[in-house]
Order: sequence, then structure tokens, then C-alpha cells
Amino acid sequence: MKYRKEAVHATNTEVLAAGRRRLAFAALAVLAVVLVAGIWLLVHSLQSKQSDADTKPATTVSEPKTAEKKQVTEPAEHHGNSPDCPDTDCIAMLVNGDLLFHEGLWNQYASANTAATDGTAFDFTGLFEPMRKYIEASDIAVCEFETPIAQRGGPYSAYPIFNIPPEVADAAKNVGYHACTHASNHSWDQGADGIARLWDTLEQDGIAQTGSYKTEKDSYEPLVIDSPTGGGKIGLVAGTVSLNAQTPDYDWRVDRLRESGDPNHQADIDKAVAKAKAAREQGADVVAMAMHSVQEYLDYADSWQQDEAHELADTGAFDVIYGAGCHCAQPIENYNGTWIIYGLGNAVTESANTADTIVNNQGVTARIQFAGKKGVAGSWRVNRIDWVPSANVTQGKYQWCSLASDHPDGPCWDETQDANVRQRIWDVLYSMGADQNVVKEWNITAERASSSGE
Repeated sequence: MKYRKEAVHATNTEVLAAGRRRLAFAALAVLAVVLVAGIWLLVHSLQSKQSDADTKPATTVSEPKTAEKKQVTEPAEHHGNSPDCPDTDCIAMLVNGDLLFHEGLWNQYASANTAATDGTAFDFTGLFEPMRKYIEASDIAVCEFETPIAQRGGPYSAYPIFNIPPEVADAAKNVGYHACTHASNHSWDQGADGIARLWDTLEQDGIAQTGSYKTEKDSYEPLVIDSPTGGGKIGLVAGTVSLNAQTPDYDWRVDRLRESGDPNHQADIDKAVAKAKAAREQGADVVAMAMHSVQEYLDYADSWQQDEAHELADTGAFDVIYGAGCHCAQPIENYNGTWIIYGLGNAVTESANTADTIVNNQGVTARIQFAGKKGVAGSWRVNRIDWVPSANVTQGKYQWCSLASDHPDGPCWDETQDANVRQRIWDVLYSMGADQNVVKEWNITAERASSSGE
């Protein structure tokens, strides 16, 4: 008992101190182990990352180079709505004749309040609706405004000094036209105000335009239209031979193509060519020329049309030339490699009923297919022209109506008259030797079936 008591009493403080020393040494040892392990893990991680960094740069750098190479050697193709594009890129441009309005036509589409200023005075949607399927089967659709437009709410007037309802422009937008030309013999009917109203209304409707101008600067600017299907860009130039003996305040107000012998003839040609050149400098792959004639109701091209079109073609500035103004379907010609459509008749109009004016009630819509390589000068050409004959009525109501042999809208007049007019237009179009392997009647029913795989 003494030993135990003495031992316990005599060594208690020393034992406690020794225990504390042992615990401190153990803690330090554990800490040292943890620190050594942490340092080892950190060094190993850094070495692994460095190793990865040493091996990855070659892969990271080479991938973009491969992608860039693909873009150069494997360009995307843009065939758009061209039915048989033979090249990398194609643009299908739809054109048709005059939008020619008289009271009898616009009254059929009038609302209860023709003085309304909010765009509801007339609704011409139904007038154009059957045309929509052809516009949708093209890439760029271009209309021809024969006349100026009135301010919203009127007053309106027809021949001989036109001032037609502005809702016509709204309908052109709604049916799908992308652009319109408006250099015609009636361009100055309402003076500078009429030109400004048409320009502003088309601009508000998002329709590109050329032909008559608010400013001199605009008159020298080419119109370049980018194909919404990606195929390329079209430049568009316009000109009219006549202003019905009217004289604008400035000559630049309306694009002109005055006849040979007129002192301004060469200047008009030079300006058209300069605009075509400027369009190409701005990226246009092809350039089209819209000519507005003045001799009416002919089934052949008059001397001015042939001389002017050939002179324009000889400049080499234009890929295709097409015309309106005669209110009649006229021949298609290939002149030294340039396709010329002399007359497209009327797209929509009021009926004429005399024997010598009845062709006024007929028209042609043409889809001109350009093929080439986007951005490559000299690679583009017209490789196909599809055409469809049309009437200005559907069963007695004013409405654009296809006379094509597939009868997509049913009879326009009746089966006999439809067939006779279709044949007459066929004879006229091919009367100057157009190649039927290039110029073809447009069967949209068969085209749709083919595209859908039926």
C-alpha cells in the first residue's frame, strides 16, 4: 500500500507532463504525414495537367483548320425554287405584266367606306390570290406598277390620268412580291407627289423598287435584291420610252429609254449600263432589264422594242431583258445569247371588249431561272424560262387566273375559250424561234407532285 500510495503521489505531475509531450509528438507526426501527402498529391496533379497540356495543342489547333478547309473545298449549294438547277447556285425570278387599274376593277374590291385612310378602303387580296402558288414556286417575284397611287382615302382616278387606290401596293406585299418596277408612260401622271406616294407606300410595305424617284441620288442607285433562298443577288434596272408627252420637273425623276434619234437616247443607254455595272460592283450575280413600251395590242415586237433590246443586249451588261406596256403577250427571243421577253401583257386589269383590244385581257407570267456560282463573275446564264398564260377574270369576276394546260384554278372563261387563248399565246411566244428545250409552259401541278415525291 505504501508503494502504491507513494508511487501515485510521488509521480502524478511527471506522468501528466510526459503524456502531454507524447500527445504533442503524435499530433505533429500526423500533421507532417498529412502535409507530405497533400504536397505529393498537389505535385502529381500539376504534373498530370502539364502532361495533358503538352499533348492537346496539336489536336486543338488542327480541328479549326480542318473545318475551314471544308468550307473552301465543299461549298454549300443553293438551288432555291429552281426545279432543275444545273449548277452550284440558282435564282428563280418571277415577272409578269402591268398592274393596270380602272374603276370597274377596283370597285369590285371596295369596302363600305372607300374614303377610309387606314388601309381598309379596298381589299385586293382575292384579286391576286391564285397567283400566290406561282410566286411561292419562285425565289424573287417582281411586279410592274403601270400607274401612280392616290393618297389613302382618295380621290381616285383612272384613264387618262391615273391615281389608283394605294391598297394595290398592300396586296402586292401580301401575295408575296419582293420588288416592283415603276418606270412607265404614266409615271408622271400625278407629278412628284404621285411618285413620292408610290415610293413611300412600297417602302412601308417592305417592297424593293426602282424606276421613278423622289431624289436624284436614288435615281443613280442600282437596285440589288438578295435571293431569300441564298442563291445569289439580282440587279434590276428599268426604263420607259414615253411619258405621254409629259415633262417632269427633273429628267432624273423617271428612268428613260428614249428611242434612237432622240438627243437623250445614248445618255439613257449609258445610264442603264452604268446602273447595271454598279449593281455588279455591289454583288449582283445577274442583272435584269425591264423595258416599258408604248405601242399597244401587238402580237409582235415593234421596231423600238427590237432596236432598244438589241442595243442593250449588245452592251453585255444584262443577263435578261423583259418588257411590259403594250398590254399584250409578245414573243420571246434569244438574241446573240441574251434572252428577251418582249411583252408580258397585263397581270391584272379591267376587260376590253373590242376585237383589236381584247388581248388586253391576257397576260404571261414567266419564271426565269439563272444558274451559276455565287460571287463568280461569268459563271451565270439563263438556263430555263417557264411561262404560264393568264386571264384577267375567273368566271366573270376580276381575278388573275391561270390558263395553263393543267387547269390549276379551273376554267377562267370556259374550256373552249381558255384553250384558244392559250394556243394563241403559245404561237406568239414561239414566233421568233425560242428554243422549247429552254422556254417551257409551266405545269405547276406536275412540278408540285415531283417535288413532293408523288
